[in-house]
Amino acid sequence: MAAGLTVVLVFVLIITLPFLGQPLHVDDAIFWDFAKNSLENPAQLHLSDYYLKGEDVSIFRDTHPPVSWLYLSLIMLAAGEKEMVLHAGFIVFPLIAGISMFFLARRFTRNALLATILFLSTPLVMVMSHTLMGDLPMLAFWLAATAAYIYGVDKKDLSLLLLSGLLATLAIFTGYQALALLVLLPGYALLKQGFSWRFYLPLLFPLAAFGLFTQYNLSAYGELPRFTHVQGLSVQHDDVLGRFLGTLLRTGGISIFPVLLALLFSLRRKLYLILPVVLAGSAAIAFFGYGDNLPASSSLLFTVFLTGAVMAVAAVVSELAAQSAHAIKRQAPDTDFVFLGLWMLVYMGLIIILLPHSSAKYILPILAPLILIFMRELELGFSIPSTLKTVSVITIIVTAFSALVLSVADYKLAQVYKDYSLELRERHSPEGTVWFVGEWGFRHYMESEGYRYLTSASSAPREGDIIVKPGLMDWPLSESVNQRMELIERTEVRRSLPVQNMDFQANAGFYGNHWGLLPYVITSHPVETFEVFHVGAGNTPS
Repeated sequence: MAAGLTVVLVFVLIITLPFLGQPLHVDDAIFWDFAKNSLENPAQLHLSDYYLKGEDVSIFRDTHPPVSWLYLSLIMLAAGEKEMVLHAGFIVFPLIAGISMFFLARRFTRNALLATILFLSTPLVMVMSHTLMGDLPMLAFWLAATAAYIYGVDKKDLSLLLLSGLLATLAIFTGYQALALLVLLPGYALLKQGFSWRFYLPLLFPLAAFGLFTQYNLSAYGELPRFTHVQGLSVQHDDVLGRFLGTLLRTGGISIFPVLLALLFSLRRKLYLILPVVLAGSAAIAFFGYGDNLPASSSLLFTVFLTGAVMAVAAVVSELAAQSAHAIKRQAPDTDFVFLGLWMLVYMGLIIILLPHSSAKYILPILAPLILIFMRELELGFSIPSTLKTVSVITIIVTAFSALVLSVADYKLAQVYKDYSLELRERHSPEGTVWFVGEWGFRHYMESEGYRYLTSASSAPREGDIIVKPGLMDWPLSESVNQRMELIERTEVRRSLPVQNMDFQANAGFYGNHWGLLPYVITSHPVETFEVFHVGAGNTPS
């Protein structure tokens, strides 16, 4: 065990240390803003007079609970605000996730270390371990709570069950999706030990803590905690289909290497017989259903990703059906598989039904059961230890390679916004104010340089000002501003790496299907495009 945990530690350092300098990216900037605010107002759950997506928000309440940004503020207080320092402080979370996965794999597989390294090698975990968002910290606490609970139930150890309750509380206050633990964990106890209050009482602590948190939100803001920025459930056909396909494509594309995912799950119950049908169906959807919006290379990736995910889901569903048949016949079912299969499928369903869109970060809780089931399938399919290890190592190598490429692509995208913000003053010396449109790290670094955020309703830009707009994030401006804008420069930023995870044209949206269905694409498109407009004369506010 000591040797295995040492390998996990070393591997976590290998996948994180080279990326410590990654600039703030995507929602990192929001967590940074909340962390800065917490240095002065640690109990405050909102930002005052905030701007987001072109709107002026007097009281901005985020969809993330406070643990991640409070931890980030502690790092700032102790060591400063440089990206390298902040990322170094967040290495603890992939480490907790890796250690927890190691113990889960010891419980559910015979090759714990291989399963854990495969988990850490996935593009999903590797890319998200380079961010300051709350999603990987939530996963770390989720897996730690699950491991403690499972061992606590198996050993009937009250101290482990109490620890699980504490860890589940941290998970919930790091990401609201972790409320699913209040159903998942009792489900394991019910499968293994039947109904017993001692297995459920420790979970009253996170339930009570969240109840108090909800009451605080009601008293302070007159509203429940902000679970989503979208009003109501989006159940229109196109929205549900987009989340369904997006979830499958991300599961197939950024978990285990998709070709090996599809092939391995074809072994169970002769599912190789349906593999050609699934492959043909996926290709038909890609080339005929979405062909008008997908370049040929993206259609090919769509086919491979969707095939891998569908084969995995088909294998899990078929085995759950077989285990249900055993139970009906009063034969002992494989409750381990039932637990892992339901964990995976039920959470996928929650994403499709409850969450506003599909995103890589949303499928993080699916990854652990998928990896554990994958390793169990390997152990069933390859009984010779040397063959099993060879196949496992090959899977880890190709998966880790794809993860490294995607991590570099994400790093380069984050770097583009910082570089452009720092170089803008050298490119332009306007007579007046520099305004900008955009979010993510671009907003953070532009504001750091003293440039001003331009909202949709503002008519403040005057003659001689300039407005900068990036291609991946935009919103409409007021008509009075639009009429006075003249394009003076369009800059395409290109990189030699032909892989991108955010690209409208090629339909790639790692962080959300607003940008594209696929988690990444192979393309020669620019990484980002910046447009600079000169503001001319016209009717301006007095």
